[in-house]
Amino acid sequence: MIEKQLLKKELAQALTTHIRLLKDVEEFEIEHTDALTFMMRSFGFMLDGAPEILIDEEEEPLHYMMFQYYSLLTELKYNLILNFPYSQLNGRKVIDIVGDFPVTYEKELKQWWENMTGLDVEETKQTIAIKELEY
Repeated sequence: MIEKQLLKKELAQALTTHIRLLKDVEEFEIEHTDALTFMMRSFGFMLDGAPEILIDEEEEPLHYMMFQYYSLLTELKYNLILNFPYSQLNGRKVIDIVGDFPVTYEKELKQWWENMTGLDVEETKQTIAIKELEY
């Protein structure tokens, strides 16, 4: 399994990416408000509890947090592609901004979840496949 410090580094990178995104927002264009609101709320759910996990020494909560992070990030990408493909922030497509978030250990954490629960994790719950999001 992946070392705890590597997962914590990945989580810290995700938080840093989110902070930079918030810091660099210049303005919200009204036609993109729904996509941006959806994206920001999604990040809130994805990263909720992350600071506590970073200072905690337990491995299982960290693994679970990262499994959730990766799963919700993939779901966010699908939703943005399907519902908000042209939305932009600061001249960049929102889906490209979300692509900046790290996914280094996505496969390993999904495997961890499958091993722990005995459940098979499908790549997506969506009804269509999007090649760019396959891992």
